[in-house]
Amino acid sequence: MPEWLRFPELEHVQAMFDSPALTLALAMTAGMAALVLGSALRLPGILLALAAGVALGPDFVNVVRPAVLGDWLRVIVGFCVSVILFEGALSLNPASLKRSASPVRRLITIGALIAASGAAVAAHYAMGWRWEIAALFGALLIVTGPTVIAPLLRRIKAEKTVATVLAAEGVLGDAVGAILATVMFGIAVAPKADDFSGAAMQLGRILLAGALVGLLVGLLISLLGRWRRLSQESLGRITTLALVVLAFQLSNAVAHESGVLAVVVAGLTVGALGTKGQEELMEFKEELSILFIGLLFVLLAANVRIAELIALSDRAAIVAAALVLVVRPASVLISTIGTGLKLRQRLFIAWIGPRGIVAAAVASLFATELALSGATEGAEFRVVVFTCIVVTVTLAGITGWPAGKLLGVLAKTNQGWLLFGANSVAMEIAKALKAEGEEVLLLDRNREACAEAEAAGLPVLMGNALDAATLLRAGVETRRGVIAMTGNDETNLLFVQTAKRLHRPLQAFLVLGGPKGGVTNTMIEHEGAKVLTGRKMDVALVAAMVEEGRMQSLARKRGDAGKVDGQTVIRRAGEVPLLVRKGGRLIPASDGIEDVDELILLVPTGSSGKAATESSRRQAVK
Repeated sequence: MPEWLRFPELEHVQAMFDSPALTLALAMTAGMAALVLGSALRLPGILLALAAGVALGPDFVNVVRPAVLGDWLRVIVGFCVSVILFEGALSLNPASLKRSASPVRRLITIGALIAASGAAVAAHYAMGWRWEIAALFGALLIVTGPTVIAPLLRRIKAEKTVATVLAAEGVLGDAVGAILATVMFGIAVAPKADDFSGAAMQLGRILLAGALVGLLVGLLISLLGRWRRLSQESLGRITTLALVVLAFQLSNAVAHESGVLAVVVAGLTVGALGTKGQEELMEFKEELSILFIGLLFVLLAANVRIAELIALSDRAAIVAAALVLVVRPASVLISTIGTGLKLRQRLFIAWIGPRGIVAAAVASLFATELALSGATEGAEFRVVVFTCIVVTVTLAGITGWPAGKLLGVLAKTNQGWLLFGANSVAMEIAKALKAEGEEVLLLDRNREACAEAEAAGLPVLMGNALDAATLLRAGVETRRGVIAMTGNDETNLLFVQTAKRLHRPLQAFLVLGGPKGGVTNTMIEHEGAKVLTGRKMDVALVAAMVEEGRMQSLARKRGDAGKVDGQTVIRRAGEVPLLVRKGGRLIPASDGIEDVDELILLVPTGSSGKAATESSRRQAVK
């Protein structure tokens, strides 16, 4: 602690901060405060967490003291990292990942080797390290970090292909980097004669242990997720948490540092196989991940000494600059040749390469063990990694959106519709909008409903549509509007309120007519929403009639110069207007719409509407 902060009369107060429990509590609180403040100020919350760790650490206020945790610091880091990486792997969309398989595979193989080599060369010449230590540094700096990428992508709103590639590289690259770094660490501290044979054996053990343990635990989680009683008693999420931590530690016990691979494999397995209540599991893990990210960044930043940072600042800055300006662009641009990515997408991915918590955690661990082994580079190693994290996160956070705008890789705004509720009425609307070239996405937490919609060729996101994180994954901030289609009026209104809070300009429509009837027109108007069809509708009944074939979708259109009186049709009994064409574009039908060019309705089978021409029907879905 600086001399100006030493007060003899407060020494008994300072002594109480030697408590490991208090250090953890303060780090956790400071981390969450930093992330919340960052979200409110639209700044990278992780940078604020790093600043909080330095400010509260031993060099300044001295209330967060990682040293008092002793060997438990490593255990805590492992616990948190296991949950963070499992959540990252679980949240990867299998369909999107499959479409982006080629660039991701190249980035974590060819790109990783180029990145590791380039970083090693930079560290060797700038820091004067031995090649073994420089190679260890290069292997560790492969990882781009899902803990940084995920919140960054939410702020930047990059297009889907780019976002998927960056997210997948962050999760899978963490495993590759941590494993390669562990092998290189063995080489750095091992006798020369055993370098290559020992490294090969160690790599084999890591890969085998991590893959087997991760696969078995992933299968077990998926099987337990189908145990109805377990899910009904809300024990499934806690059981999964216990199994994830077990996978990490068990795999590490079998083969040192294989736990990272084990939890990534477990997450990918659960994501691919699915499990009952998977959306609740993802929400739970995401909340835990946010808590642990804040905690870890504060703890690990507090573990860095300012004097060491200042002493190495010039050389560390050279290494960081080489990573950003030379190594990352070279690894991305070379490895993604022929992968189908456009040049502008490759350039953006090359610029966005922030390092995250796995790099910080493993660097902290290696620095200690290098010092114990007699290596003089231990303290420098941690400081340089910390500098690279700060520089890359700052650049990505500040320049990510302008770079995306300049390169044209940001997701288009005011595009498409989110439909809450994957019932048959919502599917009729989605089909008509999709046929017009509109982007649509159905949201539902019911697995069977989602499966039916997917079978009909409609894009679906399974999850809690009332949760802000789910809506952000659905791209609510880029959408033109939302339509709430469930049979519960209060739930529909809550969905509209949540969506509007995230993106106020949204057009919002909701079904009104549920059994409780607690939502009033005044409440709907207050949210700037409109009632779908312009009148009350029992959506469950209408959906059942569509499924049973008692109602059908139909378009009605008059002559080229003619107009349809929307209000007349809306008031007509037995017919349910869904969409209207006005100004050359389809929009949801609602009260107050007059003189439209076309109406798309649900009409009873066998009614007079059935006599409409086949061309009119094609017009409805052209």
